[in-house]
Amino acid sequence: MKVKCPKCGFEDEGNFCSRCGAPLPKPPIAKEEALVPETSWTAKCPVCKSEQLKLATRKKFLGLQTVLSYKCPNCGAVFILDGDRYKLTTVKDKSNLVWQNYGNKSLTEREWKTIASGGLSDDRQHEADMEQLMTTLKEGEISIKMIYDNSPVLLKRKEELQVVLPNMALWEPRSVRQSVGGYGGPSFRIAKGVYWRLGAFKAQSESHEELRTIDQGRFTLTNKRLIFSGVKRTVDINLNKVVSIEPYSDGIAVRTSGRQKTQYFVGIDPEQITATITANDRMYQEPFDGLMLKCLIEGLVKQQE
Repeated sequence: MKVKCPKCGFEDEGNFCSRCGAPLPKPPIAKEEALVPETSWTAKCPVCKSEQLKLATRKKFLGLQTVLSYKCPNCGAVFILDGDRYKLTTVKDKSNLVWQNYGNKSLTEREWKTIASGGLSDDRQHEADMEQLMTTLKEGEISIKMIYDNSPVLLKRKEELQVVLPNMALWEPRSVRQSVGGYGGPSFRIAKGVYWRLGAFKAQSESHEELRTIDQGRFTLTNKRLIFSGVKRTVDINLNKVVSIEPYSDGIAVRTSGRQKTQYFVGIDPEQITATITANDRMYQEPFDGLMLKCLIEGLVKQQE
């Protein structure tokens, strides 16, 4: 029986919404309805979720090789054995949501069984869980603590450590001036391949900005402040003064009220710094990057509102 997803409103059946991955409410079960355990992924077609898949074999390469496949008599879905997985190769209705998501993709038997029950493949479930995680982080509903070093920051009253990252760099834009110019005036030919140019050399100074490394040190994030502790420079930013954050794979760019220039805090190593995250009872080991840091800061700002 199909039920409406509480998150996106899509009507689906199973344990999870096949569009957004959110858990679906349990439909009412009639008293006379018996629950039959499924022993194989072929017991219910993952595409139409109605018929049992039928085994089919065919020969190729002059009859020297047998191709194993399963076909649904209802929707025409064909699953061909591909190594230790099965590939969905065709369906009658190409507008079917399962075909659009998994057409010509090879998945494990467990994944196809999960899809037949209204769930998602491992990759799409991971994407849905991470999207939901980032949303809850930005809304300030959850928090992730990433403390990889000792912080030199003296905490204030009701202030708690959230993130401490070592070996971070502070970058800031700096104006660089250089002289450009050339000779002005007409030129006259005085011999073959020899020209005389009238006029004098005119130099002009031009300025442009370049990002320069200012200092190296620890990056500390609390529930109230963002602090960079370097050898030559200390930066202390109240989170309620943050105007915008731009994420990068290894850091963030922060713009604050009362300061004209953007400050860049970079140096996160996603291969070394990871976060253990539980989403919908599923556990992931995720690389900690600038996007996750941005969402965490936005959530901490919302908690102060």
